[in-house]
Amino acid sequence: MLGYAALQFQSTPHESIIDAVNIREVDLNLLKAFEALYAERNVSRAAARLGIGQPATSNALSRLRATFADELFLRDGRRMVPTPVAEDLAAPIGRALEAAREALLPRPPPAPALLRRKFNLSGGDYASMTVLPPLLRRLRVQAPLVDLRLRFIEKDRAFDLLDEGRLDLAIGVFPRVPKRMRSATVFEERFRCLIHRDHPALLEPISPAWYAGLPHLLITERGDEVGAVDEALAALGLSRRVVLTVPSALAARRLILESDLIATIGERLARLFAQDPSIATFPPPIEIPPWRMSVVCTQRGRSDKALMWLMARIVDAGREA
Repeated sequence: MLGYAALQFQSTPHESIIDAVNIREVDLNLLKAFEALYAERNVSRAAARLGIGQPATSNALSRLRATFADELFLRDGRRMVPTPVAEDLAAPIGRALEAAREALLPRPPPAPALLRRKFNLSGGDYASMTVLPPLLRRLRVQAPLVDLRLRFIEKDRAFDLLDEGRLDLAIGVFPRVPKRMRSATVFEERFRCLIHRDHPALLEPISPAWYAGLPHLLITERGDEVGAVDEALAALGLSRRVVLTVPSALAARRLILESDLIATIGERLARLFAQDPSIATFPPPIEIPPWRMSVVCTQRGRSDKALMWLMARIVDAGREA
């Protein structure tokens, strides 16, 4: 509904009529009908201009007359002549409709090269080591004035901080995204094992029992001791011993090189670590479902075109990673 208050751009001799109008009675379609009638001076031609039937246009005229307590248009042969009140209303109604049309036009996204903004993101080691490098390369070329602030936030708190506006986007593994949020898949990831290339266990045949019997390193940001690996082993009647848990993937490479532990991590990061010739990598000898990295924002974020642009670039970076 477009209230009549939007029409009061200037005072007129008929301010008493304006003040008496109930703003709830005036909507955008009614104002469009006035515009067509004023321009065409004929109900039939006004109806054709509006793309509606003549009875509907006549009904709109009746509502306009009741709203403004004036005849507005008087019949003169085949023409309809505007009254003084209609003449006074024509200009402000025209400006109101022009403003409404401009407001409803789709707005182009901001030019990335000119976008000067700081975005607050949350994400863990995995996102920072896999997604951030290709994302940063893109931003330095496409949007050099954009700054990112990435910090680690536990998954359970990330949604609240998004609601509060303290975070713009959250990147991570979110098994359940609330309906009030919007998410996009950054990539789907499978698991891969890391072990020292000179580990004596590699001389034995690789099997589920062999894998379960090794001492394990578990990377977990939340400090839990079980995960998808344990569920997959349990389905086979097996279990493992987790010798060490660490919150950061950055420590995994050094720990693998200096111990007899095996780590099961995402394939992208495993291949990155395996660039070191002292580290061996191979797929787990058990079936473990893949997991999904996502980027999440609030539903209101959909109206933020700059934020949606960045979200799309994160997805692009995930494909490259």
